[in-house]
Amino acid sequence: MNMESEELEPINETKIVDSIRMLAIDMIDAAKSGHPGIALGAAPIIYSIYANHLRFDPKNPNFYNRDRFVLSAGHASSLLYSTLYMAGFDLTLDDLKNFRQIDSKTPGHPEYKVTPGVDISTGPLGEGIASAVGMAMARKHTNSLIDTKEDLLDYNVYVLCSDGDLMEGVSYEAASIAGNLKLDNLIVLYDSNDISLDGKVSLSTNNNIRLIYEGMGWNTIEVINSEDLSMLNSAIEQAKSSDKPTLIEVKSIIGQYSKLQGTNLCHGTPLEKEDISNIKEKLGIRDIPFTVSTEAVEDFRYIINARCCNIVSDFDKKIEKLSDYDKNFILELQNDQKKINLNTLDLGINEEDSLRVIAGKVLNAYSHDSRILFGGSADLFSSCKTFVDGGCFSADDYAGRNIFFGVREHAMGSIMNGIALSGYIAYGSTFLSFSDYLKPAIRMATLQNLPVLYIFTHDSISIGEDGPTHQPVEQLNTLRNIINLNTYRPCDGNEVIGSFKNIMNNVTPTALVISRNKTKTQEKTSINKVSKGGYIVREEQRGFDGILISSGEEVETCIEIAERLYVKGFDLRVVSMPSLGIFLKQENEYIDSIIPVEKKKIVIEKSRKVDWNRIIFNDKYIISLEEYGTSGKMEDVLKKYGFDVDTLEEKVENLIK
Repeated sequence: MNMESEELEPINETKIVDSIRMLAIDMIDAAKSGHPGIALGAAPIIYSIYANHLRFDPKNPNFYNRDRFVLSAGHASSLLYSTLYMAGFDLTLDDLKNFRQIDSKTPGHPEYKVTPGVDISTGPLGEGIASAVGMAMARKHTNSLIDTKEDLLDYNVYVLCSDGDLMEGVSYEAASIAGNLKLDNLIVLYDSNDISLDGKVSLSTNNNIRLIYEGMGWNTIEVINSEDLSMLNSAIEQAKSSDKPTLIEVKSIIGQYSKLQGTNLCHGTPLEKEDISNIKEKLGIRDIPFTVSTEAVEDFRYIINARCCNIVSDFDKKIEKLSDYDKNFILELQNDQKKINLNTLDLGINEEDSLRVIAGKVLNAYSHDSRILFGGSADLFSSCKTFVDGGCFSADDYAGRNIFFGVREHAMGSIMNGIALSGYIAYGSTFLSFSDYLKPAIRMATLQNLPVLYIFTHDSISIGEDGPTHQPVEQLNTLRNIINLNTYRPCDGNEVIGSFKNIMNNVTPTALVISRNKTKTQEKTSINKVSKGGYIVREEQRGFDGILISSGEEVETCIEIAERLYVKGFDLRVVSMPSLGIFLKQENEYIDSIIPVEKKKIVIEKSRKVDWNRIIFNDKYIISLEEYGTSGKMEDVLKKYGFDVDTLEEKVENLIK
């Protein structure tokens, strides 16, 4: 008997959107904390991305060629988690119920490696969109380094951002770079609801966002109604075919369907129970917390699976066609533990090289040995000496190894995070005094434990003529006190090589602080002992009257002082401390062998003393710099602040006596 095949009922997309938005509201209500406004207003945007465009595998969330999704508006985390749950990621309703609770998989803002499907930690506004630029750059660079007729990688980077993201300066710094590089794989959806936490956006800005982005080389599209799924999907399709990065401004209503809709009152405060019930009644959602339509979940997963079921296997087939050389490159990018072994130590270094030049030569050697090292400078290649062989990364040559970030230190740091999240060891360089500009990005790197290297040169008042605006004083302390950031300040060529060797053995967030000046290569400095953080570079000869401790170029000064005082009958040990933080992690037995408790210890460093209080408990034994510098010849500046050898010798002699 012939029977007509039963027609499938059309999928009710609105029901899926409403299920996503109300699950998010249930989470906020249960936690009594969160941001309901964006969860209600932007639900159609995130649904459209995940249902119809984002290519991913919920069972394999770290699949390398997946599309990346960056929730730059990290306060919309409940919206993301409800979407991930409904899309089939490894999240349960219990996980959603534990939103914002201790040790849950659903923290207050998205956290990398905590929640399956979260590609980056976000929260501080602007950081997400800036890091997304780095992710887009990484795809372009990877494809250019692989010997194939067609692009191996074809992932796009999608961003959902808010008005707040586009108020932060870092978003404009990064967007300018993206436009210049023609990153057509970057699509930013801007939830334009005209409301920020304190009130209407017009109270603080009236920028024409799309006009600004067009001026930076972006394609822009407007969607006048966020609830119109057809219009949203059409805009995203247009963006995917553009030859530029695209900003889609989506006009939405914050707190859609709430009695507080369109106001800042629903931005960061949970809704009243009665309001939630009324919204659910309007949307036809059962008024029982965390009750979600099975049909809506199944339909959402069906849509996703229909598009994405073959993406992993198709990529595996592409990988199999690669040469072993390129296969290993992709494997390196996917390996969490980043490590580069230098094949040769014949670096062409000589006594006439300054430390920054030596550091540049070592960096170049590592760059020759590995394709996973990728970075650049904030308009200071010529000063930081970090330009490596391999040309300039540009829209005309994505294979270039050197990124010209321009005078955009904050964007450099955030973009480095995106590059590192794509599997590279990312590095960037600028002057130490300008490390302040990178602080928010450094913090995000250390939170996520990313393989990033900050190379900071011109490390003290000894740079002289540029004066106090360029002479770092407190910055070294700041870096040493950032959680999970290893900080090195080598004293000579041996320690520069040793610092790089230690850093590249297992790359985690690291700051390498380098002098602009030449220093002598000391007889007792050691490439290998840098791994201990601190070690002896001058042994006491016949007595043991005390210990001089220092880092960087001051180590050479300490050795000279020790030799002078030896003639006067004082016998001093000198300890080089390239990394105080690493030294303090050593076994107590080792620490005591280097700086015995019973011996008098004196620190000399052109920085603030606070760091050294961890090993020196009397401030008078720390010869430090507690004020800003001044403009003048290096020798005159050092003498003015008491860091010339003669003055230091007298101070040390008096302390030893």
